[in-house]
Amino acid sequence: MLPLLLLSHIALSFAAPKSQCDLTKVSIFNGSYTVSDGGNVGSRVLYSCPKGSYPFPESSRECLPNGRWTEPEHVFMCRGIVCAPQMTFENGNFPKKRKYYLGETLNFKCSAGFERLGPETRTCQENGRWSGTTTTCENFSGYCPNPGIPAGAAKTGTSYGVNDKVHYRCQSGLFLIGSAERQCMENKKWSGAEPFCKERQKYDSPEEVTESFSLSIAETIAGAKPFCKAEDSGCETDLRKGQPRNLFILLDASANAGEEKFNAAKETAEILIQKVSGYDIRWRFAVISYALEAKTIVNINDDDSGEAQAVIKRLKNFQYKEHGRKHGTNSRGAFEKVYNMLFANANQQRDPLGLLWTQNIIVFMANGRYNLGGDPQVEIKRMRELLLSIKGQNNPDIYSFGLGHDVSLDELNDLATKIDGERRVFHVQGIDDLKRAFNNITEGIEASDACGMTTESTNDARQKFPWIAKINVTHPDGTVQQMGGSIISQNFILTVAHSLHNNNPQSISVTVGRNVALKVRNVYRHPKYNPTGKKDKNIAQSFDYDLALIELEQKLVFSSTVRPICLPCTRGASRALRKIGATCKDHENALFPEDEELIRALFISGKNRDVSEEMNVFIKQGRKREDCLCDVKNLSTFKDVADIKDVTDKFLCTGGMQPVEEPQICKGDAGGPLIIQRKGRYIQVGVISWGTTNSCQAFIRNKVPAGSRDFHADVLHSMDWIGEVTKDELSLVK
Repeated sequence: MLPLLLLSHIALSFAAPKSQCDLTKVSIFNGSYTVSDGGNVGSRVLYSCPKGSYPFPESSRECLPNGRWTEPEHVFMCRGIVCAPQMTFENGNFPKKRKYYLGETLNFKCSAGFERLGPETRTCQENGRWSGTTTTCENFSGYCPNPGIPAGAAKTGTSYGVNDKVHYRCQSGLFLIGSAERQCMENKKWSGAEPFCKERQKYDSPEEVTESFSLSIAETIAGAKPFCKAEDSGCETDLRKGQPRNLFILLDASANAGEEKFNAAKETAEILIQKVSGYDIRWRFAVISYALEAKTIVNINDDDSGEAQAVIKRLKNFQYKEHGRKHGTNSRGAFEKVYNMLFANANQQRDPLGLLWTQNIIVFMANGRYNLGGDPQVEIKRMRELLLSIKGQNNPDIYSFGLGHDVSLDELNDLATKIDGERRVFHVQGIDDLKRAFNNITEGIEASDACGMTTESTNDARQKFPWIAKINVTHPDGTVQQMGGSIISQNFILTVAHSLHNNNPQSISVTVGRNVALKVRNVYRHPKYNPTGKKDKNIAQSFDYDLALIELEQKLVFSSTVRPICLPCTRGASRALRKIGATCKDHENALFPEDEELIRALFISGKNRDVSEEMNVFIKQGRKREDCLCDVKNLSTFKDVADIKDVTDKFLCTGGMQPVEEPQICKGDAGGPLIIQRKGRYIQVGVISWGTTNSCQAFIRNKVPAGSRDFHADVLHSMDWIGEVTKDELSLVK
């Protein structure tokens, strides 16, 4: 009887229906849903909600082998979009509410004696984040500026001197992305990345990922720094097109990912490799997949690791089944593979200094948290110690991507590199969203063509201010006038018109970088510049449109000491501002927010013609600008001018004694750039033109007199002319 019973059992098991999950248990309150594969094991429910709301607690569910849907203990509903509340606000006040819904605003007011920096009003947006940047109230008493308190966060630490630290935490239910600890550094900037507080249920859209990641990785590629001492003769930098970049892609092949998601992740990696290989840079690629153990698909030390199509072919040929047992997530093993590749590369006889010139970028993708092998931070620390011992750089640059609801945002944030003004942590609903994001990565830029870049960690002014040009004009009487200028492209220098009277190229010499003297082909003064054009208004000399372009005989070769500065309304400025597809008006709004009366800016002054120094000032807007004009009215030069705006309207104003005593321009500074720094990049908004007083002697600044104001020719509103003269070199946006 036993064999018959056994056969009967087998027959019944073959005849058993395919496991399903109960379709009556997938409804969502106030929303709709779709179900794939009829509710069979592995099928997914996708939820959608009306505009202004989102699915809670998740936007999808999956049918498990036990016949139950994921998240069985939750009631699914469409929640109204809310933004994290502002918990505290230093040195000012705001209307407190427990919840802020879509479209609602936060309004900030500063206490007496404090100036507001950042927007007065912020609006709750559809992505659940506040518009604009973090608002602060500043009295300029700290060595570093007030780092602010993001919405949803609390901050401890109120001292902002050198080496002082501040700490952040998010309110319950929110995760901190960015740096929980920041330190005031000697360059007057805060270490790490500004934090923000995020709900786990709110994913980054493909568009957000595209905008942040594509521009950030372009910065990584473009922002390479020199790895030799500035004083060394013949110091080379890794900006040379022949120097490699290593790109490591780490793919989750665990059971949590599954074969379908893993294959989609491979396609996503192929897209990324295809996109970045379009940069005019020598790449080496590595691809590693990890589950219970990590497997190398492509090694950077392989002979064909620099051939994008060969790498993609090997990636296509790798099968999910090659991992065998997959019930484990050993991300540390994947990072260990990266370390071993770097260690082997450092010890190759054929390339003993390979890592000295190489930038290492790691793209880490995870569908869940690690549960085997230990903390991957151990391997990252080993990598950094290895690279630090070789080239003194805190490498590598790590981007972490979390896919779906099972990932740990804390783990992703801990792994990612923290850089101020940039994001390295992304949380998307699934691999398809990441694929969409990578597909839309915009055309790259050559590393040497990145505008507004600088090498912060150097005392060499030529690397710190690589866009500065020094100009000598020899006048007919033999006198030589010194002035400044800025490199805006390979062929053109931007400067002032008032010192270039005769437009004679032979009378002008230009020096850039390491004292490289350049010949001049042409001089173009702004067509509206007319120093005698306002005599009828009792203005003896008008400086309106005080702009000139110097065209060089030979193209500049960009390097660590010779780079262009960014100009507004150009594609380069869009990249610098992290604004894909931005218009010229978008640039103006980003650089000159209407609700800010003080715009932080700087100019570069030469104490003598070999030493340059950064001078910090504020561009005045609104009521602050009116104060500026009052000081101009008091000048005897303009006592008969009926409307002082006839003198000042075409200029940006800096200087004065409030909120702090600002340095004034000296005579030889004319022609140099007035600069706004945004997200680590330098954007020129003005050209130093004239001032109300001059207390300088040979670039030695004496005490600034009361009423001292400086005026800078407005660049933004002359970009049409600049674009016309330079033709296609700047790629203007309208």
